[in-house]
Amino acid sequence: MNIKSLLIGSAAALVAVSGARAADAIVAAEPEPVEYVRVCDAFGTGFFYIPGTETCLNINGYVRFRVTATKGTAGYTQNTRARINFDARSETELGTLQSYIRLQSNSGNTTNTFDAPVVTDQAVIRLGGLFMGYTESAFAALYGGGVGNWGFIQTDAGGVYGYQQRQQLGYRYDAGAWYAAVVLEHDANPSLNWTPDVVGVLGVTQGWGGAFVHVGYDETLRSTGVKAGVQFDVAATGGQVRIGGFYSSKIVGAYGMPMPGAVGILTNEVAQWSGAIGYTQAITDTVGATLGYQYFDGFSAAKGGTVKNAHLVEGALTWEPVQGLDVRLEGNWGTSRTYTGVKTNTASGFMWVRRTF
Repeated sequence: MNIKSLLIGSAAALVAVSGARAADAIVAAEPEPVEYVRVCDAFGTGFFYIPGTETCLNINGYVRFRVTATKGTAGYTQNTRARINFDARSETELGTLQSYIRLQSNSGNTTNTFDAPVVTDQAVIRLGGLFMGYTESAFAALYGGGVGNWGFIQTDAGGVYGYQQRQQLGYRYDAGAWYAAVVLEHDANPSLNWTPDVVGVLGVTQGWGGAFVHVGYDETLRSTGVKAGVQFDVAATGGQVRIGGFYSSKIVGAYGMPMPGAVGILTNEVAQWSGAIGYTQAITDTVGATLGYQYFDGFSAAKGGTVKNAHLVEGALTWEPVQGLDVRLEGNWGTSRTYTGVKTNTASGFMWVRRTF
């Protein structure tokens, strides 16, 4: 055997040994088991199990571009909003344990190019019927839903219904179709004393719709606000009607309805009572319409009221060309009259394009 043949044979042997060792190494290193995401249907559509846990998570939100025009202004405003919601739930021996977080960013009508800040818009912990955190006031929208959430004019603005967000601690009890809650809400002036504001809610949901009453007591101003109404689901047309009203015991208070057109020192003047009606109708599978009216009656001038009465009309058209994308065109017109005879007319409108997921 010559030297050339010996070298070739040695090289082949080395390659064979190296390959065998490499093959042995690959076989010896078993891959980690893969845990696929499992669907969780215990809490509704969109939940899945967080891998390695028994906690179910739902992630949803939207991106919305909106252009608004208002009577009497020289131009228009634009706003792009990004919202994402995280809803984590699990069952325990004490009931459902839930944590809810909403992150939100609004890019307004500014001339700079800075990034818009992201804020924690809502954050709530719930165990069974007990809940605590920062979210909408229970007077406007009880955490956990209900037919009494929001207002009566079912457009984006929702008419005027005293919307606000507050730190709160509450307990909700559900008994079949009925639900009730007592909520302690962060006082507007907590430095004055230790006593929080209180909101009580009672409602019922039925096949035909539902009814509700929300009562809020502003401890600082010693003022009581009441919201009550009924909702009818019109099966024949697929529409929905809401009728109801508001009452405030004083001209100021956290749970009163803001009085459109209020002037003077009482910039937070509220209506003594207000009545509203709203109707929403699906026109086609992709097109819907809403129309609503709200009346406001002010406190008398003897009690410090500046606005005698006011009217508000709102309407909207919605179009969903594809699932997850909607286009909305909305407008409103309002008028108010003061006790001195001053009349004020206002009008505004907007259009948005929103992609939800």
